[in-house]
Amino acid sequence: MFLPYAAFLVAYGNAAAYLAGSALPHGGAGVLFGVTLLAAVLVIARLEGLAFADLGLRRERLALGAGVGFVLALLAVGGAILVLRFPPLVGGPVTYAPLAAVAPTELATRIALTMPLDTVIPEELAFRGLLLAQLLRRYRAPAAVALSALVFAAWHVVIVLATLAETNLVPDPLFGALGLASAFLAVFAGGVFFATLRLVTGSLAAPLAAHWGFNTALLLGLRAFAA
Repeated sequence: MFLPYAAFLVAYGNAAAYLAGSALPHGGAGVLFGVTLLAAVLVIARLEGLAFADLGLRRERLALGAGVGFVLALLAVGGAILVLRFPPLVGGPVTYAPLAAVAPTELATRIALTMPLDTVIPEELAFRGLLLAQLLRRYRAPAAVALSALVFAAWHVVIVLATLAETNLVPDPLFGALGLASAFLAVFAGGVFFATLRLVTGSLAAPLAAHWGFNTALLLGLRAFAA
């Protein structure tokens, strides 16, 4: 049943990104879409006979998984920030315009409240929880991880295009094309990374913490460039 569910995720994610608009500063509409997706995922998992453990929701591995995921996310984001700060060929840091207009309190609200509800928790339960569990029923781990990451990248088409349009890469066609390719490659790599964390630790807490930690550090890093 993973093909209908994967198609649903791609359609839902891109439609939600288009309708909700920018997630900055508050993302109220995004929270609604995220909570709705969470409910749908839990219903589908129940219909398919998947237990919480199949989705990676294991209480006994919560602390270990979260700790591993957060530490690895901080290590990974260091390289990402360096690339954005000193990108090849561009001659200056990559900037994201909406961040410059966001007040510190609004950014804190985004990091602490809306981002977990509209991005981190829904996406991890949808992709590294249910989708990965479905794929593992039919494929070995490497194929399941790669396919889940491919769907994860397709889910981000609208948001990647919208985000790239707000950067300083767009005026130059070459840099815009390189930025687009790099963005989708980064999202695919993130999908592989999060899914691998889920399998290695046996807990969804690891990719949850990694996803939140990476996005938070990236936002703060880009905000520093915009200041």
